[in-house]
Amino acid sequence: MAKELRPVRLLLKRLKSKFRLNIINEKTFEEKFSYSLTPMNVLVMFGSLLFIFGFLIYLLVAFTPLRSYVIPDYASAELRADALHARWLADSLLEESRKSQKYLEDLGMILRGENPEIATITSHTDSTKQLAPALKSELDSTLRTKVINQDRYSISGGNTKKAGTAGALMFPPVNGAVSSEFNLEEGHFGIDIIAPEDDPVKAILDGTVIVAAFTSDDGNIIQIQHANNIVSVYKHNSALLRKQGDQVRAGESIAFIGDSGERSEGPHLHFEIWESGVPVNPADYISFGQ
Repeated sequence: MAKELRPVRLLLKRLKSKFRLNIINEKTFEEKFSYSLTPMNVLVMFGSLLFIFGFLIYLLVAFTPLRSYVIPDYASAELRADALHARWLADSLLEESRKSQKYLEDLGMILRGENPEIATITSHTDSTKQLAPALKSELDSTLRTKVINQDRYSISGGNTKKAGTAGALMFPPVNGAVSSEFNLEEGHFGIDIIAPEDDPVKAILDGTVIVAAFTSDDGNIIQIQHANNIVSVYKHNSALLRKQGDQVRAGESIAFIGDSGERSEGPHLHFEIWESGVPVNPADYISFGQ
């Protein structure tokens, strides 16, 4: 045991050995400064200086703007809070967008006489949950009833006059009284039909939507291409239910009666039929209420 402690004692003895530090003038050998010290004093002094300088550097980096230049990818607490708030807003907007899209899909299914399906919403954590079947609001029920009542057309019930060039009977686009007749000389290429606002507008024949847009003069307008170069035009709608490229069936709801456009003077439908690029009188093909 004594042999093992001997090197330690020897090291401590050397660390405690005293030395004198003298500073003298090189030319005159005059002593300017004298200080007694040990190796242990030197180690403690340099260790203390190192600790003090390290602590000062830490304070400088931690509590001054210098940290954004010294620390790579450093983000302040305010920036992290702003990023978290922005992510929360993005998630909320995405959720609202999904709900709005689902509502529009359900509304479209109701207008087509179908039942909305169970909605499935996926959160940002990729977890899914099944929601209860969509409940029909009072507005949805009113629209459903209105569409069902408007869909009760009878081909043999006197709503049609004669078949068009396609050989098919045409459905009336809406039930209402004609307020303005077809007049080719005055440039009125269709007829105006007065009907309650937001009543469904129907397609007269099977076809494809070729125009579904808004214009300043005619408001919300929709045009459908039918067989044998027949095109039907529906103007001044409050809203459109179909978009360009959609396939529609005869008697299917495509829009709502409205008062859109600068040329409109009250809720009505301006309805036109074109055959091979020439406007024809819709009253020659369809019977309208007087």
